[in-house]
Amino acid sequence: MFKKEYINIANILTLSRVVCGIIFLFLFLYEKLYNPDPFIAIILESISLLIFIYAIISDGLDGYYARKIGHVTDFGKHFDPLSDSIFFIIVFFTFWVIKLMPIYFFLVILFRETFMHAFLRPYVRSKGSTLPASIFGKIKTIFQSVFSLIILSALIFKNLLLVLNVNWEAITPAISIGSYVFFAIIVLLSVLSLLIYIIDIRKNFSYRSKKV
Repeated sequence: MFKKEYINIANILTLSRVVCGIIFLFLFLYEKLYNPDPFIAIILESISLLIFIYAIISDGLDGYYARKIGHVTDFGKHFDPLSDSIFFIIVFFTFWVIKLMPIYFFLVILFRETFMHAFLRPYVRSKGSTLPASIFGKIKTIFQSVFSLIILSALIFKNLLLVLNVNWEAITPAISIGSYVFFAIIVLLSVLSLLIYIIDIRKNFSYRSKKV
């Protein structure tokens, strides 16, 4: 049952990122399935961009409000990173649907996030500890946010050229190559941050067992 104390502005902001991800997916699938004219596509992609920007801002605001009004809860601590993962998995899934992200990159990221939230975090909690933030995890979040913003902006620019009857074919390879490089960096950071988490956990638990 959802506890009353969990209902606060911080957790609402956290939950809103999951809702944003669902709306983001719907807009992209609509564009993909119904193939609207470039002007409608610009509107849909612009809304998607605004949703993405809101999600990034809310990621900082939920923690800020939780600390400011003293509503830091265990639910918030666990659900905040989970909502981030859900949102970005949805975003990357849409990039795969429109053939910008290779399926193998998406599967690596999906495995990483699933392993983190379905196994690693529960395992650490079962040991009476918490999973500390990793610098590589933070860098990964920054990179995937910035790169996704660039990709979304490039898609809008491409459709804008179509509306203006300007030859846009020249930028298509640039978007594809740039996206591939961006996703390769994100995958590298994702795997690296996961390995560092595992190494740090093993070190911490090994140190505790020696003290005992």
